Amino acid sequence: MYTHPSYPLGHHGPQTIYQADPSWMPLLKQKRDQIYGALHPHVGHTIRVTTVDGHTYEGTLVNVDGHHAYLQVHSHGHQHGGQHRPIYTPAQYNQILTLVLFELLVIVLLSM
Repeated sequence: MYTHPSYPLGHHGPQTIYQADPSWMPLLKQKRDQIYGALHPHVGHTIRVTTVDGHTYEGTLVNVDGHHAYLQVHSHGHQHGGQHRPIYTPAQYNQILTLVLFELLVIVLLSM
């Protein structure tokens, strides 16, 4: 029997510490595709996004692909936990946030 040299003696390789329930896959893919379809026509528009963890971001939707939304936030557009954060460093101006589609709970179109 071969034991990988970086594993302790008696350890036979990587262990799975979590595996998603396969029955979730169709629903998860369906919701991801639904969010993509809702967002894609609004690339270039200003939106407000609230995540499942309660974080809220405002900015311009610059791109969306099958897995992520890319939001260019402006100096006044980032909120955390529903409370506005008034102090910004220069690095925070016009940054692009990558948001995972299936973590988005509410998306509001702010401009046409």
